[in-house]
Amino acid sequence: MLETIGRRITGLRERRDMTLEELAANVGVNATTLGRIEKGQTQKVGSDVLTALAREFQVSADYLLGLTDIPDRKNYEIGALGLSAQAARNLYTGRVNVDVVNRLLEQPRFPLLTAMIAQYLDDTFAAGVAAQNELFDFMGDILLSAGPSDFGQKVAREAARAVKLSKSPPHQVELAKIQNTFMTMLKEIKREAESNLEPAKAVTSEVVKQMMAELAKDQDVTLTAITPEQIVDAIVHTASGAGLNAEGAEALRGGLLSAFETLPRGDNTGDT
Repeated sequence: MLETIGRRITGLRERRDMTLEELAANVGVNATTLGRIEKGQTQKVGSDVLTALAREFQVSADYLLGLTDIPDRKNYEIGALGLSAQAARNLYTGRVNVDVVNRLLEQPRFPLLTAMIAQYLDDTFAAGVAAQNELFDFMGDILLSAGPSDFGQKVAREAARAVKLSKSPPHQVELAKIQNTFMTMLKEIKREAESNLEPAKAVTSEVVKQMMAELAKDQDVTLTAITPEQIVDAIVHTASGAGLNAEGAEALRGGLLSAFETLPRGDNTGDT
């Protein structure tokens, strides 16, 4: 394991074009000690050193130890993620849908959306729109003061009116852009989610075909009524074909029959 740690540290360091001395200084370890760790010549790597190295390279301790080939850190401190205590609590307690949060965070447009919202919240863009509106007012006042003749005054008033109509509410443009970006993200997420369902739909369709084939086996006439026992036998046969052992098949059959017994039955008049 010590050799694995050494190889992982050396690989991460070299990918950053970092010298042994630079890494040692960053993590607060003697360069000679770090060199021995990289060469697998030390008997033990302290947890504090391991933690410092994982934080420096932004990888998990398990990756450094060779327990996983996935370098991403599995757990982050709330402060490192920038989450408030309430936000973390909402995630931890399931008050928000984690799958939806993941899809939003992974969406390529999400960083742009957060930047737009940040500008909206601190009035960065609104300040510019307000300054633009003041300029339009100023231009309108100049137009109204021009034109010595009646004709000139009429033209100036129309021009001033057109300029003033060019003004925009400070937040209207921002909100429209935020809304359009968010709706575009939702549509793209929806398309991605639906595309992921296609393989499952295909598998389900194939299973149904197999079940119907089992139900129709040895039947000389079209099936007009299917009993719960036939359905259960078809499901169990299909599951057995997928690798379910005999004991599991019997348990599945008993459970399914029990479930069917709790369902309301028809009145045996042909209605189902």
